[in-house]
Amino acid sequence: MEFYYIIFYALFVSLMGEMLPLRQKKLIMFIWCMIFTLIGGFRWRIGGDWYQYYNHFLFSKWTNIFNYDRYGNGVETLEPGFVFFNVLIKSLFGTFWAYNLIVSAFYQLSCYKFCNTFFPKRPLMVYVFMFLVGFGIFHVRAGLSVAICLWAWNFIRKQNLKGFLLVVFAASMIHNQCIVLLPCYWLGKIKLPSIALLSIYPLIAISSYVLQDFFMSITMMFGGDIMEKAYAYTQGETEGFTGASYMGWALNYLFLIAYLWVRKVYNLKDDLWYNSLLNCVMIYNTVFMVFSNGMGDLARLSSMFFPSQVILFSTSLIYFLERKNVIVKRAALVFFLAYLIYKIPGNWSGYFFQETSVPYKTIFDYNLI
Repeated sequence: MEFYYIIFYALFVSLMGEMLPLRQKKLIMFIWCMIFTLIGGFRWRIGGDWYQYYNHFLFSKWTNIFNYDRYGNGVETLEPGFVFFNVLIKSLFGTFWAYNLIVSAFYQLSCYKFCNTFFPKRPLMVYVFMFLVGFGIFHVRAGLSVAICLWAWNFIRKQNLKGFLLVVFAASMIHNQCIVLLPCYWLGKIKLPSIALLSIYPLIAISSYVLQDFFMSITMMFGGDIMEKAYAYTQGETEGFTGASYMGWALNYLFLIAYLWVRKVYNLKDDLWYNSLLNCVMIYNTVFMVFSNGMGDLARLSSMFFPSQVILFSTSLIYFLERKNVIVKRAALVFFLAYLIYKIPGNWSGYFFQETSVPYKTIFDYNLI
């Protein structure tokens, strides 16, 4: 546990780098990218679904790219892009730790590019926020697909449909959950009034507890493979998705109020990009609240929309930090730091994380090099 304490609190302290020139900020962020790449790449026998993906790596072949049976029962096949990636890395490097290292490196590259693209003046602040609040450091299939999807958000902002579809398609070949991003490109055209958004959120929060039973009753009507898959998803309990807390609901509602305030004050009601982010954040909150209570695997879908929360939260925070009113600026800064301190323990306090990732072990512990 001490290892994770040191890493995440050191990341928090590195926020002091915000006082440095931009070049030094980028350097600090790059150093963290390298650190997390090595931590994720050199890990061994830790992380969620370690043995499952290790076996996928071992048994993936050029001959089963399109028909790899994930569980050996004929219910689900792995996406061909993911199997191809496994076979390619195995053919080139032969070891699973090299595979993890490449995935971690690409994930960090995507995050580095994401922060510099959307927040060229404050990339370090956004990077720290991402990894203290929601982004993990151990990634395989889901993480690889999320990393690819990070490149799609700039295409939404630029309204580049071809680029957007290409990225989503590529990510979907790794993990089919990425398909849920498709509507995001057009969501900016939906301009819901503030009162509607403020009313919808608590209704979803209140009704989330009864929606799981409703979902299962619908899938049971179809029976067969559909019911079996749905049951597996609803029974899954994954890291970070073991139930939404009341504090989390309250904070997200507070964030929503801030986002709407920024939209009003800065006259962004007709801004396509801002409305896209706002609607995506609503989907993120909805998916998480509805599925996090006993439907862990489906709650993972919210990770596809989490980048919109990162962009909107950071954009709103910067608006507050750049206000002329000193009290508002200081209040925003104190709230931001307090929120990060509140979220830091959540990176490792969950039962799932402690069972799969504590203590931290590397390839050097097993003399693999």
